[in-house]
Amino acid sequence: MGTSASSKGPGSGVPLVPSWVGNNPAVAEPARFRSARTNLGSFAKRGSQDSLKRGLGHYSRSGMGGSATGTARMGRSTAAAGGYADVLSALRDGSPIPGSIPLDPATLAGKSQQEIADAIIDAVTPTDGTQDAESSRDSAARAFAEVMEVNPAADLTALPQEMVELFFERFLGNDLVARIQLDVGKAVLDRAPDAATAVQRLETMQSFVKQEFNRAVQALKDAGQRLQQGNGKALGDAAIKATLDVFEGWLK
Repeated sequence: MGTSASSKGPGSGVPLVPSWVGNNPAVAEPARFRSARTNLGSFAKRGSQDSLKRGLGHYSRSGMGGSATGTARMGRSTAAAGGYADVLSALRDGSPIPGSIPLDPATLAGKSQQEIADAIIDAVTPTDGTQDAESSRDSAARAFAEVMEVNPAADLTALPQEMVELFFERFLGNDLVARIQLDVGKAVLDRAPDAATAVQRLETMQSFVKQEFNRAVQALKDAGQRLQQGNGKALGDAAIKATLDVFEGWLK
């Protein structure tokens, strides 16, 4: 993944979980990202993996309000991951597209793989003007590109299950990285000694987060929890929470 733009992150006094995710009364504490930014800034300056781990641990525990609240904060992403998996499976099997997703398979006939990807993205995560939606659309575009890189001959309307799983995992990994970068990535950019190092540190952080997320997904698979029609959100929630739990474990 590249180096998506970072923001200053959300301020205090705003809900940790947006209203569109569900009824969650948790409210952001003042300067809740301070410890995360301090440690990530130290990582940016010196490249210390210990500082990176502490930064991610504080990001989950203090910044996101703990792994459960952090998972709820990612609820839109996990719901989208489930939607993408269900659409890709339905296209392959010739079964009905979920009624909540406005996509007519007939409109994809004769389209290029890029056009098919764009149509699926528009159907599952339409533009609504929010930063979260744009981030998810970008994560999906990257995941489709990664699938096509693994198998350039892939047909997005007939992906085998292992490729659907690959998309699902890449999408959520990309979106978790994007969430972290939007919230606290500026600390890395601001504290690195120069622009080249800043890019390198961001890429290291991205790879590190994806590595831990992939381990969480594999652990779920090893425990018999596999992606199936209709269980994408629940599986995505479990993978995100397991990853955030690992982050918090680094503070012990």
